[in-house]
Amino acid sequence: MRYKKRYFLVELEGVSNPEDFEKQLYSTLNKLEPFLAIRSNFRVMKDLTKTKDNRTVGVIAVNNEYKYRVIFFLSLISKFYKSNLLTIMNSGNIKKIKSFKF
Repeated sequence: MRYKKRYFLVELEGVSNPEDFEKQLYSTLNKLEPFLAIRSNFRVMKDLTKTKDNRTVGVIAVNNEYKYRVIFFLSLISKFYKSNLLTIMNSGNIKKIKSFKF
């Protein structure tokens, strides 16, 4: 059975490069619930990640079944890193997110 994916546009303040952006998201999920990233098929779409000043905006893809758990655990990122997470919008359509201007 194929699972429906949900895409989220996420902004992290306090992150200056895409590698740290991805590392902080994965490590936060793994610290709070060890296998959530695997079960939810969590992916950071590297080609849609943009950095400006001290902020990074990127798109994450999550299995639709785990979308609320992933966003809840990522909202606790400030407990581990000096950065804030903001979910700008969510959409099942990646075309809308690609048209977002930073």
